[in-house]
Amino acid sequence: MPDSYKIIASVGEDELRHLQKKDVKDVDVIEVRLDLFSRNYIQKEMKKKIKALGLPVLFTYRRAEDSSVRSYVKLFPEDVEGIIKDFNDNANYLDIELNREDTIFKNYENLNYRIIYSYHSFKKSILANEMNRFIEKSKPVKKKNPIYKFAITPENIEETADFLNDIKLLSKTNTMIGICMGELGIISRVFGDKFNSSFTYMTLGEPKAPGQISVDTFKKLRADLFKSPQSTKESKED
Repeated sequence: MPDSYKIIASVGEDELRHLQKKDVKDVDVIEVRLDLFSRNYIQKEMKKKIKALGLPVLFTYRRAEDSSVRSYVKLFPEDVEGIIKDFNDNANYLDIELNREDTIFKNYENLNYRIIYSYHSFKKSILANEMNRFIEKSKPVKKKNPIYKFAITPENIEETADFLNDIKLLSKTNTMIGICMGELGIISRVFGDKFNSSFTYMTLGEPKAPGQISVDTFKKLRADLFKSPQSTKESKED
């Protein structure tokens, strides 16, 4: 897998509690879905566990209407300000939703995190000019080079192809992540780098979005595609 295509593994409280370093050896970033954690775990146990894993962390908070999985509890800025302060470093990431005016991460633009601006639609796709409008309206941040993530639900393979080609087009001037959710989206999750998508989202337990696959499945599909012709020939001769 090219170094430029990175794996983000999404976890809730159940997964993070049991994760060990060996479980994340193929992962580049741990996405901590704060809406899938209890206040108690966030405030008392989370810091130590993330530090033990030794990976960059992406903090994400999805409201119930913006998620396909049930949240633990509604959180408020004061519930997460401690953990956000603990990891305030430009090696780590915050997810800020493009299609919402408010965020649980207060004054994020002045923090040291790298920002992933995200847009999600569980019902439809989005066109390049719409994506560009969201990008242009995004809030400037202290650290340069934010990342723009668009996750959509295509109706057919044609919409999938159009969306991924638009991601490739927009990647000429922005760092992009393009995800197609649902069964039609497998190509975007496994081979998104072919369309200049910089990151892909996997799961280490239960899927956190429609069509999300495990890291092991991702590795197998990539390995099967990128087998060299010579190795395939040799295996047939054996």
